[in-house]
Parts: sequence; C-alpha cells; structure tokens
Amino acid sequence: MKRILILTMACCVGASARGQLFDTSAAQAELVVMLMGTGRVFTANVTVKREKGDKQVKLADNVMMAREGDLRLEHKPAGDPALAGPMAKLKREKLTEVVTVLMPRAGKAYLIVPGKRAYLESVIEPTRPPRMESAFLRTELVDHHPCTVRRVTLINEDESRQQIVLWEATDMDGFVLKSQMDRGDDTREVLYFSNIRQEKPDDIQFAVPAGYGRLRGEDAGKMAKAMMEFDLEREAALAEVLR
Repeated sequence: MKRILILTMACCVGASARGQLFDTSAAQAELVVMLMGTGRVFTANVTVKREKGDKQVKLADNVMMAREGDLRLEHKPAGDPALAGPMAKLKREKLTEVVTVLMPRAGKAYLIVPGKRAYLESVIEPTRPPRMESAFLRTELVDHHPCTVRRVTLINEDESRQQIVLWEATDMDGFVLKSQMDRGDDTREVLYFSNIRQEKPDDIQFAVPAGYGRLRGEDAGKMAKAMMEFDLEREAALAEVLR
C-alpha cells in the first residue's frame, strides 16, 4: 500500500523529497495483490480509469507481474486527449515509461526509468498488516466470469479506515478482475484486470536492467520534482473533465 509505495529521493540541497511511485493506481494495485494472497503468481494487463457519475477518463494501460508477494508494475499512460498537457511534460522529461518493482521479502523497492537508463532504490521497512473486515455485496459477471462482489475495510493501527470493492472471479480461485476505490471527492479509481496468465514471471523482471545507473542527489531531486508537477497538473485536468 502507500506506506510501501514511497521512495526517498535526495534533492540537490541534501534534503529529501518524498514522491509516490508515479500514480495512485500503484498503491491500489499492491493492495489488490495483497488481498488476493501473497502466494499468487501471474502477469496481467491492468487498465486504470477515473470515474465520476457517468463520466470517465482512461489513465493507463499498465502491466502487472506478481510472484509470491513481489510486484512489478509497468506504468503505461493511456494518452487520453484530456491529459495532453501533462503528458507533454512527461515526454520532455523521458518519464512516459516507468517501472515500479517492490520486493518486500528482500526489503527493496526500485523505480526504473528506461528513458533515462536509470533507477532509484529504496529500503522497504516491515510494517504490521492492517485488520480487515469484509462484507458481501452481490454477485455479478465481469468479462463472462461469475464474480463475488465484496467491500473490504482495512483498519490501520491509528484506527483510520480504507475501503475497496473487489470483484473476485469464482471460476479463477478468487482472482480479482476489478477493483474500485473511492477517492473521497465523488470520484472513483477503477482497475480492470485482463489477459491474465497465471504462471510465475521470470526473475529477471524483478531486477534492474544491466547498464542502468543509480540516480542520486540533484538528478534524483529533479526527477522527483517533475513527477510531482505531473501529478498536480494531471489532477487539475481530471477535475476539469469530470466536474
């Protein structure tokens, strides 16, 4: 979840900026995998949409890989015309393709940037998992698969709560085909899983590619700043489209 999906990126003045790993769907994706069980192994396409009422904007066509608690998420922006402005900045900064790799068992996380042939590295600190409550809502078909729809509430140590609705395919051992998380502003972020291959991804998918350099200091700070600016501009554009 978000406590893991954070990297510390050093700025040029020696302070640090904390940037979420590229998009909010990464936090929801990790949460979905955790709720499915850490023993899952698969590769799937993950379409991300922001919705409000009958309006929606497609944000990304990501690729997710999971192997027994480890997670790789390839962020691929969908290129919706409503987000042309923020996307232009990503292209200039060579940040249109970004890969998140989380390995809780090894205590490591990477943010890999192919356009820069570079990566950031962070340590994952162990945390106590939240308590969970689950409520059955209904049954429903998703892509011709019969699904159990349930609302899961996660209760953190400080008693704060987070809710997510899951569509679990009963003919695929409970694999989540869809998840929905309310953002608290009448909008929802929805993930759709498709093209699912339930075999273990190669170990090389969770390693930093050969020849990539580790970003530090000023370069890491500049990239963190560009990513945060993109996030602010994207949110403003989405608010305009979905109002």
